[in-house]
Amino acid sequence: MLIGAPSQAQVVLFSPDTMHGVVDVRLAAANGEPPFTEGGFGKSAYGGDNSSALQDHLNVALAALEWTPSLNWDWSAVVDVAHQPNQEHYVDLLQAYALYKPTPRSDTRFQARFGYFYPPISLENDGRAWTPTDTITPSAINSWIGEEVKVVGAEGTVSQDFGGDRLAATAALFGYDDTSGTLLSFRGWALDDRQSQLNGSFTLPPLSPFFDKVQDDETYTALEIDHRVGYYVKLRWTSGELPIMLEALHYDNRGDRTTVTPSGQWAWGTRFDEAGATARLGDHTRLKAQALSGRTQMGFETPTGSWVDLDFRSAYVSATQDIGADALTLRADVFDTRDRSMAFYDDKDEHGWALTAAWRKPLNKYLDLRLEALRVDSTRAAQALAGEAPEQAQTILQSSLRASF
Repeated sequence: MLIGAPSQAQVVLFSPDTMHGVVDVRLAAANGEPPFTEGGFGKSAYGGDNSSALQDHLNVALAALEWTPSLNWDWSAVVDVAHQPNQEHYVDLLQAYALYKPTPRSDTRFQARFGYFYPPISLENDGRAWTPTDTITPSAINSWIGEEVKVVGAEGTVSQDFGGDRLAATAALFGYDDTSGTLLSFRGWALDDRQSQLNGSFTLPPLSPFFDKVQDDETYTALEIDHRVGYYVKLRWTSGELPIMLEALHYDNRGDRTTVTPSGQWAWGTRFDEAGATARLGDHTRLKAQALSGRTQMGFETPTGSWVDLDFRSAYVSATQDIGADALTLRADVFDTRDRSMAFYDDKDEHGWALTAAWRKPLNKYLDLRLEALRVDSTRAAQALAGEAPEQAQTILQSSLRASF
C-alpha cells in the first residue's frame, strides 16, 4: 500500500517488500545425553539416550514470519513471529521494534530503535528472524544470547566518518531481562539455535534439593521483576583501508538478585563484557572471532557467599571460505563457568570445547541446503543430579533445507 506522491513520505504496510519468511526443515542425528530441550544437561537441542548410538530427529526447526513495514522515509519497524519445537505456545513473538533511521546529511549518522529486540552482539545471526547465515548452529556465545539476552528498551547509535574509518557508539536502557543467567547457571553453556520468546520458557535440568525448593523448574526470559533499569554500551570501529571491524560491548541488567515472584522466578544480577572482530582475507575468505566474560548472581548473602555466584567465559574463532556459490565454515569454541557460591549444594563448575564444520549450498533464490557436523566435549559435576557422568561427549550431525523469501 503506497500513499502520497513520489516526492512525499511513503507508507508501505503490506507488500512483497514488507512480508518475509523463513522455514527450516531439519534432519538431525545425535548421541550422548538427553537434550536440554527435554530438561536434560545436553549441549544441543538434539540428544541421545546416554549411549554412543545416534538418535534420529526430523522436525521443522523454525517457521518464522517477518513483517517490515515503513511509515515514512525515517520510520520503519520489524516484527518477527515464529514456531519452534518445544516452545510453550505454538506461535510466539521473537522480536518487535520500531526503527528510526533518518536520511544522513553529513558524515555523522544517527539511528534508534524502541521495543523488544536482541542487543547488537551476535556476529553470526544476521539472517531473517535472527538466524545464522554461515552455519546451522551458532557459537556457544550467540546460542546463549539467543536464549537469555533479549530486552525491552530504547537504543541509540551515533556513527562518524574519520577519513574513511567509521566509529559508532551505541547506548541503551532496558528492562524485562531479569532472569538472564538462570539457564546458564543451572544448565551451563550449550550450542543450539533455539530463540527465546516473549511468552515462552525453557525447562531447567534437575535441580539440587535446595534449589528445587526456591527456583521454578522453568525459566521465563522476558520478565520484569525488580523494576530496575539495565543498560549496555558499545563501540564499533570499521577501517576504511583494511577489511577489518573491531567492537566491544558492556552489558549490565542491574538485577537486585533477591526479588522473586511467587512462582520462583528471580531477578538475577548479570553483567558481561564482549569483544568481537571480523576480517576479510581476499574476496572469498572471512574470519570472525568473539570473546565474552561475565558474572551472574542470585539469592541472598550467606557466610559462604550468594546462593548463586557464577563467573562465565566463552570464545570462538571461525573461518568461512567461498567455493564458487557454496561456502565452507569451520569454527572452534571454548567455554567454562566457575562457581563462586555455595558449591556444596550443587557444583556449577564447567569447562568444555566444541568444533563445528558447516557447508552451505544455495539451490536457488529461495532455497539453501546446509550440512553440519558438531562435536561437543564438556565436564560438569552437577550432571550427577540427573544420574549422568560429569564428562560428556556429543556428536550432532544435521542437514537443513531452508526456504527464505
